[in-house]
Amino acid sequence: MKAIVLHEKEKLSVEDVPEPPLERDEVMLRVTDCGICGSDIRYFHGENPWAQHTLGEKRENPPNIIPGHEVAGVVDDVGEDADKSLLGKRVAVLSFKVDETCYWCRRGERQLCPNTQHMGHGAGWGEQKYYYGGMAEYVPVWADHVFPLPDHVPNSDATLLDPLGVVVHAVGRSNIAPGESALIMGTGVLGLLAVQTLRAYGATNIICADLDDMHLDKGGKLGADRTVNVRTQDLKDVVRQATQGIGARVIIDTVGRPLEELLPILARGGRLVTLAVHDRAENLNQMWIAGEKLAMTSANFKYEEYPIAMELLYSGRVQAEPLITHRLPIEQGVEAFQAADNKAESGAIKVIINP
Repeated sequence: MKAIVLHEKEKLSVEDVPEPPLERDEVMLRVTDCGICGSDIRYFHGENPWAQHTLGEKRENPPNIIPGHEVAGVVDDVGEDADKSLLGKRVAVLSFKVDETCYWCRRGERQLCPNTQHMGHGAGWGEQKYYYGGMAEYVPVWADHVFPLPDHVPNSDATLLDPLGVVVHAVGRSNIAPGESALIMGTGVLGLLAVQTLRAYGATNIICADLDDMHLDKGGKLGADRTVNVRTQDLKDVVRQATQGIGARVIIDTVGRPLEELLPILARGGRLVTLAVHDRAENLNQMWIAGEKLAMTSANFKYEEYPIAMELLYSGRVQAEPLITHRLPIEQGVEAFQAADNKAESGAIKVIINP
């Protein structure tokens, strides 16, 4: 079968690989749509963002990862112990599985499990020839991690359920209350999903900040009250004016900006939630966290938050289609990664690969 294979840092190719075996508790998914996530780009450049962000560790990636965890498709075969009624169904995929026995799983914090098996990440699988993910014609998936799609939801929209789950978890961590102001740093996929999710949760006075006017325009159309191009506008001034000098009650940072940039514009009693961490030192003045400010990270999502993402998408309160800018066949997988990696040139927001 055809697959996109990341052999090592920045060495990617489309090639024929063996079809993966099907275990008793799995279904074989014929992949129709797979999104390129920002984490896939970081893997391409040699980082391991899952280990950095979830474990606070730097880890090397194994060779021969078939990327892809934003996956939807059709169940083509079922294992002996799997639900036979799934055969032929269009499904979305919850793309990671935890061990259920570690300290964090037993506390209900599955998103922090150090033994997570993650499709397309190479994490948790032990040593293998290929680490199968969604950027292939077929991929095996745990049968209890596929969810049949309603007729009105296209497969391409369902690929956004994974990043939407990430946003649902982050917004939950922010403890946003109806009527509170919110600042979103970055208007890529996560930022644009955050605009819509915050609006659905009752936030008002939503501000988006980015470097790209096209992305900011999209943010405005999807529900942001104000947009800030930080190249040409002073973020601090805009936030202060928009909040009558109070500061943002919630900041959702999707890109990992320095704390010294964000904490001074966070309101007293406010919450800063960061979805991307980087290996760098921070200059921190303790005065910036005075007034019961909270700064925290948000990693992945809990199993039970995936159905919340489904409800938001299926009800139309969150739209996926406006975020999808590129669709390419798997044969153009290298070009698809180039478009996703060079968004300023390509104009890409979400790139979908169609095996």
